[in-house]
Formats: sequence, C-alpha cells, structure tokens
Amino acid sequence: MFHSLSRRRWQSLAALAGVALGVGLLLAVWLLYRGLSGGLERGRQCLGADLLIVPAGTAVDPDQALFAGSPLNVYMDEKYAEMARKVPGVRRVEAQFFTQSLHMDCCSLGTEVRLVGIEPGVEHRLATMSPLGRERIEADEVIVGGRLLNGVGRPGTMIELLGDLFRIGYQLEPSGTSLDYSIFLPIDTARKLAAHSEALKPTWQEFGPADHLVSALLVEVDDPGKITEVAFALGELGPLKIIQAAETFQRIKRLLMAFVVVLAGAGILTATASAIHLSGHVSSAVWDRKGEWALYRALGATKLRLAQLVIGESVMLTMAGTVVGVPVGLVFYRLAYARLAAQNAFPFVPPPTVAILAALGGGVLIYLLLGLLASVAPAVRVTQLEPASTMAQGDID
Repeated sequence: MFHSLSRRRWQSLAALAGVALGVGLLLAVWLLYRGLSGGLERGRQCLGADLLIVPAGTAVDPDQALFAGSPLNVYMDEKYAEMARKVPGVRRVEAQFFTQSLHMDCCSLGTEVRLVGIEPGVEHRLATMSPLGRERIEADEVIVGGRLLNGVGRPGTMIELLGDLFRIGYQLEPSGTSLDYSIFLPIDTARKLAAHSEALKPTWQEFGPADHLVSALLVEVDDPGKITEVAFALGELGPLKIIQAAETFQRIKRLLMAFVVVLAGAGILTATASAIHLSGHVSSAVWDRKGEWALYRALGATKLRLAQLVIGESVMLTMAGTVVGVPVGLVFYRLAYARLAAQNAFPFVPPPTVAILAALGGGVLIYLLLGLLASVAPAVRVTQLEPASTMAQGDID
C-alpha cells in the first residue's frame, strides 16, 4: 500500500490535501458555531431581562448594550426605576450605574476597563458565569472580568480602584465580549466612587448628585407576548430610550445563522469536492493498475485480499488527510476566535474540551466513512477482473 501511494505521490498528495482541507474547515466551522451559540446563550443569561431602558438620545449600540453593557457616561434620575416598577405588566426592574474608564495611571489593572455598579439581581446572574460565583458580594468586593489581571484575579486579592482598595470576590469566565474587560461592584459603592472622581465632576454639575442617578434599567415583564405594550407604556414615562431584547436577540441570531450558513456552505462544498476527488483518485489509481491486480489473482491472491488492499489504500490516504486536517482546523478556529475576541464582534464562549474532542472524533469518523465509500466500487471492480484477459488488455493499453 505504501509503495502504491508513493509511486503516485503527486496524485496522492492532491487527494490528501483535499481531505485535509475538508476536515479542517468542517472542524473549524463546527467549533465556531458552538462558541457563537454558547456566547449568545450566555448573553441572554447575563441580561435576564426583556427590555433595556437608557436615557433618550443615548448613542448606544443595542447589541453591545445587551451583551456587554457598553457602558457610557449617561445618567437619568433613579425615579424612573420606581415609576417603571409601577407600570402594569412589569415584573422586575434592576438598575445599573456606569462609571468611568480606568487606566494604568489610576488603578493597578494594566489595561483600560470599565466600572459598572449593579444591583443584587444582576449579581445573582453574574454568579452563574463563574464556578466561584456567589449570590452577593460585600460593599468592598468586586467581580472581575475574565480577561483582566492576566488570569491572576484570585478571590481575596486586593486591587486599587480610584484610590480605594477592594477585594476580588471572584472572576468571571471569559465570554468574548467587553464583559471580559469590566469590573462590577455594588451600585452604592460605584456611586460613591464616581461622586469623588475628579474626571466626572462636570457630569454631576449637569445631572445632579450621583447617589440619585442610574444609567440603565433592566426590565422583565410578566407576559412576553405583551412586551411591545409594556415598552410603549414605559416610553410614556419620560425621555427614555426603550430597547426590546427579543427583537435584538432575534436579529443577532439571524446574523449568526447567516454567518454560520456561509461557513457551513464553504465547509460542505470543500468536503464534497474532497470526497469527489478522493473517489476519482481511488478509481483512477485502481484501474490504472488492473494488470497488476490481474497478476496478483494469477499468483493466487483471493478476491477478498484484493478488496482489502484497495480499501486499505483508500483508508490510509484518508487517515493521513485527517491527521493533517485536524491541526489545520484547530489553527483556523483559533485565529477566527482571536479575531472575534479582539473585536468583541459577537459574544463567544469557547467550546469545552469534551465538545472539541467530540468534534475531532466526528470529523475523523465522517472522512473514514467517505474513504470506505470511495473504495467500494473500485474494490468490486477489482474482484471481477479475469486474470488472462485483463493482463492481455493491460499490454494493449
């Protein structure tokens, strides 16, 4: 088998490359799909609300606001939270308070991050995003994004924020969004920090004292079928901008599916082309050697043995392609993931090791079956050869 493949090295290399590209692209597409789907679900869990309310005129991207907070220095009176709670159909309202960006010159973090003050309900949802998560954190504790502090944000570690010392309550798992570069703390603590910030003094002169302000409201409704009606009623409360989570999630899901369909289409076309190429290569290589197969039969080789040789060569070629294709797919996946994480284009949760191993096994199994299928017809033809007439025909050819 090795001798046969090496004699036709260029044809064999071409078939191997086709298999490798097919395996690699299918593997990368599947892992990206799992990561994006997991990120979308993580975003839904983190939001835990049907509507997002921000001050009117706020230039906020709904996608970023839903998935990562996208905190801006925008504020409104906290009275809107109480007014929203009284609107018929509203089950729950939680406030967020956005503080300033933090840099190395003010804090011991090593990168630019955002401080976000949150209420207990948001703390509860964030706790589900970490194995060390807790229902409540203390006034002097913070929750750290998954990509801050270079992975050394252990619980109890002290960090300095705007001149005050805080303990890390726990660190979130990476999500591929700007949540990874945010720090969350109790809303009252965030207000106190902001009130003493020199950079935000002009803001308080415009909006009033920080302890009576909020930046955004997360609203959950009683009946999802009446979200539009509740949103309209909330919009009547004052100069507010209402963002419907369901519409935004559906739009993001459509974009995600379009992205996946394009990738999946490319993967399927590549896999189909590689399968056709592999089948053609096996058929051509087997038929070019019909005189050799006939000689084996004349020397006493059984039909079963000839079929095993043909199938073995096809499977060996396919296995070699998968061995090359698996690392190619993982590299492509890693590059795409790094790009998505750098741009915060979509929420992304890397698939667990079990899912990656399952994808590897599935890709290898699929192509092994393709290798077997590609060799069935040629193997049958070989077993039907008549030694004398075939060797004579081979001499003529």
